[in-house]
Amino acid sequence: MNPGDIVPLSFNSGLVALSFLTAVLGSYVALLAAAGIRTETQDGEIRIGYIIIGAVAMGGVGIWSMHFIGMQAQNLPFEVGYQVGLTVLSFFVAAGFSGWAFWFVGRDRFTFSRCVIGGTAAGLGVAAMHYLGMGAMRMPAVLLWNFPIVVLSVLIAVVAASAALWLAFNTQNEFQRAGAAILMAVAVCGMHYTGAAAGTVICSTPRDYSSLQIGGLMLPYIAFVLSAVTLLIMRWQLQRASRRFRARMAQRIDSFIESAPVAEPGKLPGSTLGPG
Repeated sequence: MNPGDIVPLSFNSGLVALSFLTAVLGSYVALLAAAGIRTETQDGEIRIGYIIIGAVAMGGVGIWSMHFIGMQAQNLPFEVGYQVGLTVLSFFVAAGFSGWAFWFVGRDRFTFSRCVIGGTAAGLGVAAMHYLGMGAMRMPAVLLWNFPIVVLSVLIAVVAASAALWLAFNTQNEFQRAGAAILMAVAVCGMHYTGAAAGTVICSTPRDYSSLQIGGLMLPYIAFVLSAVTLLIMRWQLQRASRRFRARMAQRIDSFIESAPVAEPGKLPGSTLGPG
């Protein structure tokens, strides 16, 4: 294509499906972390491990990895690289805002207002991550932004994040978590591809970028494999934590039963009167 030509918006369906699968897996592990936040606290303090797992699973995998797989899914007539500094920053933005939202909502009794506040913060973090990731693109083209669609993508991110937090703290079993993970992935992908549609790609003359870059055709597959391995490790760690929690609860119940007073024959527990 020649400088000034507009690149039509189209996507590789296989990579779109891979980005959706990545979002589902990340969302599912984040839901498991939220279940741990709900059930295992110490004197009102949330275990930091669950916050980290939720932040990395949701922000780092479900959003960040999904974003870069989705960006490679867009059909462009040239190879795209990504500036390393902005790419790394976008990861910490996505994980940081997600972790703060899990902490804020999970540190006290769940309420709708806390969910909205946490969801708004997480949604703004998702949008910031997306546009940082777009800004990290290094290619022989420029992006012309459609402001109303940009605003729409941010609103979708806020609504999606609020719904995700509500689902995260209100699912009770594996079937509900699987369904919730799919809904969360639909919301995350909806925000991403709306944001992608907000930027019109206009070809330009080749430019010389001196900053360190990452990219290439293998990027989405590398991101998916690394994300899958990370999620498997997190799933294993959550299972270990769940087993420890059940073991501690069983010990507490046994201790309570052993320490309970035993009534003497013919006398009710706590009674000072004998038979008759």
